[in-house]
Amino acid sequence: MGKASQRKRAGGTRDHTVPQMYLRHFAQHRARRQYELRVRRIDKLDRPFPAMTASIGAEVGFYWGATLDGKAHHACEELFTLLEGQAETVLKTILDDREWALTPQWPLASAQRSSLAWWMAAQVLRTTRQRKRLAHLHLPAEPDDVPEEIAHLAANNPHLRYIVGNIAAMAASFYGRPWGLGFSDMCLLTSDVPVVIWNRPDEEDQLLALAHSDVMLPLDPHRLLFLPSPRQRMRDPHKRADHLLHVSGAIGMALVDVAFDVADEFVVYHPHHDPWEHWSPSGPRQPKPWVGETHSAPEYLMEYPVFPAHLNIEHRWTKEHPPRRKAAS
Repeated sequence: MGKASQRKRAGGTRDHTVPQMYLRHFAQHRARRQYELRVRRIDKLDRPFPAMTASIGAEVGFYWGATLDGKAHHACEELFTLLEGQAETVLKTILDDREWALTPQWPLASAQRSSLAWWMAAQVLRTTRQRKRLAHLHLPAEPDDVPEEIAHLAANNPHLRYIVGNIAAMAASFYGRPWGLGFSDMCLLTSDVPVVIWNRPDEEDQLLALAHSDVMLPLDPHRLLFLPSPRQRMRDPHKRADHLLHVSGAIGMALVDVAFDVADEFVVYHPHHDPWEHWSPSGPRQPKPWVGETHSAPEYLMEYPVFPAHLNIEHRWTKEHPPRRKAAS
């Protein structure tokens, strides 16, 4: 096989920027290996549509471009596949308890925590939003006469270098933080930016932003990980160790706001757990400087009590919703 053929083959791969194994937790199982989501494009929010997990969050040749034979692409994909496989096992531990919504196996064992920390670091670094941020900050403008495939390769290399240079430190930062495992009464969504660094999603020093911010990862339509900021930990000693939380009422809607505001191109949710039934976007989203947005960024602050460790929530409430209250006559 000649170099031209090798280049075409590697550049033509479909790379998932959001893993299918993660999206399946927000999807309805339709048939063998078929999981259906509801998707809303940020630029067409009034047109939700169904999509299988395999067809969303994928771009052709997103991680390829460092070498003509595609070695960098394959190494990157192998790393992400390894991290996803290890994280999937941990997510099953967290989410698949038959009786309880908040797994009794909490806190996680050290090895499980490490696997999930590395996967979360990858999810911060590998997104389309991260690439656009890096390109806006560090890459010169592209001449109009450069072929599209050449411009695409030029954009890949800095992003790959950024991932490799930061993933270990970011994983260590995640690992060392207290983690809250939470249940939300409000239906949650996720997006192409699954791990949300509150108030600082596009800060140039992403490690510093992570260290000083609340961090949220929706896990499925009603559960999430929440890593409280140093401010929260200073004010509440119970948040200085792994803990549980129950997010009720308007606070759950605020979580949807935060996840929606940072999405790059799309949001997704379970067909039977539609946040739009109780919620709608309001106010400005996180600005995108790379498309010329200069409005002020929304600021978020969430205070919550730690859920008593001896209590729990029945697992059925992760799939069922309480009946609506009848209007007063």
